[in-house]
Amino acid sequence: SYRLIALESYFLKALTMLIHWRMIYDWAGARGLIPDWQNGFRPGYRTNNNPLILQCLRDWAKAHGHDLYIAAVDTSNAFPSMDQPTLWLKLFRLGMGAAIFD
Repeated sequence: SYRLIALESYFLKALTMLIHWRMIYDWAGARGLIPDWQNGFRPGYRTNNNPLILQCLRDWAKAHGHDLYIAAVDTSNAFPSMDQPTLWLKLFRLGMGAAIFD
């Protein structure tokens, strides 16, 4: 039935959001693992801060006659190719408890 599929999608989304909030904001935030410059999808941060900082740096370098080098790294396909057992081991060693793993 199509209603069951829609309901499954909702529950999966709710579970994913719960895991996201618990991992990111509770666990990683309490340990200081998220740097301040990584501000997307975090409460109290805006995604337009980084482009503003980049523009200010560009304007400052131009006004003072300095070269400014910028590197952009596309990580859109980084996670599918990541070695997941190594990632889980690293998270476990950082103190992520069994509640997240189970």
